[in-house]
Amino acid sequence: MRITPLDIRKQPFPRALRGCDSHAVYSFLELVAGEYEVLIRQNNEFATQIKCLEEQLGKYTGIERVLNETLMSAQRSSDEARVNAQKEAELIIKDAQIRADRYEAEARQRVNALESEIISIRNQRDSFLARFKAMLSTQLNLLEVISGDLRSDDQGDQAAEPPRGRQQTQLPPAPSFPPPQRGVPPQPIITG
Repeated sequence: MRITPLDIRKQPFPRALRGCDSHAVYSFLELVAGEYEVLIRQNNEFATQIKCLEEQLGKYTGIERVLNETLMSAQRSSDEARVNAQKEAELIIKDAQIRADRYEAEARQRVNALESEIISIRNQRDSFLARFKAMLSTQLNLLEVISGDLRSDDQGDQAAEPPRGRQQTQLPPAPSFPPPQRGVPPQPIITG
């Protein structure tokens, strides 16, 4: 399934207590969608360039074929002019072959460069996804540590007796976080 920039922009996220800042999530999705649009546009431009280069190569092959036909008609027209025409045609063919080889080599180099660039873009995408997953994992671990600290603080506060002669201040109850559900990706905590 291919993901389009529109899919990224329109992706719904469930709301949860103390969940993500929806503005930050959607602005980040807009940034990702914009970058993805640029990559798609570049990929389409590269495909168009490859097609143009292949058409040019076909034209030069057609020119070579026309030159060969010209050589045959020149040979039939005159025995005396045949020797001179053959030499001239061979020079033209060599020049055309050199140019065709040069254009073919340039086209192959462009294709190789475009393939390398596509591989580089894919590697960048994979690197981005790996960093994003690592960030999400770090946020989840941080949330678990904070949740564990809050629980241990609550247990420690309940076990300690208030000092005599001083009035105990009322503390708000510690927030309780639901345990992570299997199969549901954790939501990062974004403060701002």
